[in-house]
Order: sequence, then C-alpha cells, then structure tokens
Amino acid sequence: MLDRIHEYAECLADPDRWAIATIVEVSGSVPRPAGTSMAVRDDGRTIGSVSGGCVEGAVVDAALACLDSGATELHSFGYADDDGLSIGLMCGGDVRVLVQPLRTLGGAAPAGRAHLVRDLPLHDTTAGSLLTAEGLGIALGADALCLAFDGDELPDELARAAGHAGDRIRAALRAGGAHVVDVTDRATPDCPVVRRLLIESTATPARLLIYGANDFSAALAQAAAALGRHVTVCDARPVFATRARHPGAHEVVLMHPAEHFAQELAAGRIDGRTAIVMLTHDPRFDLPVLDAALRRDVAYVGAMGSRVTHDKRVQELRAGGLTAAHLDRLHSPIGLDLGARTPAEVAVSILAELILVESAARVGSGNAPAAARRPASPARLRDTAGDVHDDARRSAERGAAAATATAPAATPLTAAPSAARDRAATPTARSCAATPRRTTVTKEALAWM
Repeated sequence: MLDRIHEYAECLADPDRWAIATIVEVSGSVPRPAGTSMAVRDDGRTIGSVSGGCVEGAVVDAALACLDSGATELHSFGYADDDGLSIGLMCGGDVRVLVQPLRTLGGAAPAGRAHLVRDLPLHDTTAGSLLTAEGLGIALGADALCLAFDGDELPDELARAAGHAGDRIRAALRAGGAHVVDVTDRATPDCPVVRRLLIESTATPARLLIYGANDFSAALAQAAAALGRHVTVCDARPVFATRARHPGAHEVVLMHPAEHFAQELAAGRIDGRTAIVMLTHDPRFDLPVLDAALRRDVAYVGAMGSRVTHDKRVQELRAGGLTAAHLDRLHSPIGLDLGARTPAEVAVSILAELILVESAARVGSGNAPAAARRPASPARLRDTAGDVHDDARRSAERGAAAATATAPAATPLTAAPSAARDRAATPTARSCAATPRRTTVTKEALAWM
C-alpha cells in the first residue's frame, strides 16, 4: 500500500471503513507490478486500481467481504481458458492479491513511514486459475505481523520473526518496491516455508541532474517529474537558472555545473540510480561534469549536441584519460530516433532512452560482455512475441540482437536528420541487429541542437 500512501490520508483517518488490496505476486503478462494497491470503502468507493479493469469488480467484492469478516485474505486471479469472459486477467497472467481491513494495521498505519512488513497467508484456497465467488482465502490470525518503520535496522519483533532471512529482508528494503520473502525452518530436513512476509519499501525517487537551463531543460524537467524522478536543474547563468522558467523542477541551482556535481559527489548524493543530462552546449561546462560522471557508477549519462560536437567532445574526454569503456557509456548525441523536434518531443526522446537503458540494466547480467549489456534498439510491441510485461523475454531478445552485432560499439547513433541522414549510409556500431520478428527503432543525433 506504500505505492499510494499519500492518496490514502482519507483512509487512514477513518480505518474502520476501508480495506486495502495489494498485489503481492505476479506471473506472466500482467498490467501492474507487485506492490500496486487499491483502497475500497464499505460503500464501494475505490482509490486506485490493481489491473487494467479486468478484476477490479472481484477485488471490490473481496474487500467488502473482508470488511464484514475482519479477516485478512489472499486471493488468486488468473485467466480461465474455458470462459474468457469470466472474472480474470484477459492478458493471460496471474496475480495474487492480499486484501486486508485497514483497521487491522492498528498502530502500524504507515503514514510517513518508509517500510511496511506484513505476514501473508502461506496458501490460498482457490483451485485452478480463476477466482470464483467460493473459497476466498485463508484468514491470518490475530498475532499476524504488521510493522511500519523507518531506517535500515530491523525492529526486534521483525528480526525475531525473520530469523536467518534477515539479510534478504534488508536487501528487499534497500531495493524498494514490493517483495515476498519466505522464512524457512532449517531445523527440518526439507526446510519447509513457515512464514511468508510481504516487504514494502518506498525508495527515494531516482534523481535526474540537468545541466544547462533552456527550453529543453524546462520541458525535460516537467516530463521527468511526471515520471516520479527528483529533478535538479543547474546553470551558472542567473537569467536562465530560475524557478519561473522551470516550474517542473524540484530544485533550480545557480552554480557552475562542475562545482555543483563535485558538491553532490562529496555529499554522497550521486548513486547508481542517478541520471545526468548535459544540455549546456559549452565544453567549459560539459567536459568537467562528463569526465567525472563517466568514471562513476551512475544510471545514465547523456549530452546534447551535433555529431561534430560529439566527436570534439569525445576527443577531449579521451585526452583527459577516459577509456573506451568509459566513453561507451556516454549517450551522445542524446535521445532515441523518434523524429523529435520541439522541446517537449525532445524530452520524450531523452526519457525514452533513459528508460531503455535502465530496463537493460535491470534484465542484463553483470557478467555478460559489454555488447550484450548495452540496450538493443527497442522494437514496436506489435512486432514482438511473448508476454508484453515479461522482462525475461525482453532480455533474451536484446541478448540475441547484441550477439549478432558485428562491430564494436563506439557511437550510439545510426542516422542524422534531414540532409545529414542521407550522408550517414553506414550504420554505426551501436546499431544492433534485430531478431527477425523485431522492427528496429534506431537512435539519432539531435544534430539541429
């Protein structure tokens, strides 16, 4: 329920009337990930949803039933081959949903807390793939664990309940989102699962540092904030580095970009989830930040500019000591080849590339060759096969594309707009061969910048 905790203020103020339904496990193609929740009031009013509309009615019914009984229950929803129009997921996946009266949280109501840990029933009673009106679930006892807390240390009650699973719980807390951790009995030969814990954690928003204040930074800040990122815009020019010009940014800093980045590094605010975007078009500002950022483990480093600017930039960075491996992490010219022209369109292009890079990092292997870890060009979903939401399928297709690449990656782009596009007849190394059923969307230089 932490995914919508700020929307649940009304529910927390009147817990007797509300139940919370939370997705705890998913398999196959499903529209929403684990941790997605919705609240249901005793009169049928809802906040949020747990699917694309396929099972909401059944979840509301289950929530109303649990409000009457006071029981916390685990429900399974899936696809029924014999009756595709019944209650279930039309996308073919399966989900398990924990339905809990909000009043059972008691003093653990997690308003303002970073973590929530709850007991799950070990099993549900639904047979087959479709939840029907019968056999709704197994209720938890009155001694069920439910704790909301902050910080990295596990409360004593949770530490005792977790036993040897404590390290896995801490890892789940650090990762953020929702995870299920099984506690097993190691004293028994077959190590049966004796407890299942739903771990929810609100990780701090991933940061986006934009260096260079202009119309493009304003559009990028607004779009990135809408995606849940914490956005900082920094520029040394007081005329441009203003909140009035960047209403979507969380911070607007008047400072030399290199000084600001060094300050953030010293404060420990740069991590593996941080993205850096250079929009300054000025090597005095670009080069020091890029040199420092490419040497660190960050999520993304991109820089705007033409291919001429990119080539000069790479020469300077190489002269400063950056290796080919460092430079291969630079996304320049920035963005996916979407045909973007306006600042708003360019913002979409940049964020699409950032999402692609982060997705490749999630499903890739740290032991794989560099070519296999780089994101292949994205395909249109209509030209792919398998589950739409399946990261394993996506990883396999990207790996196949990367494995067929014939040249070492040096430049991420394959074509330039307008007249420059006609001159770029030879694909560059980052253009990965696609599998037969994929339609390749290449990246382009935003050469008009």
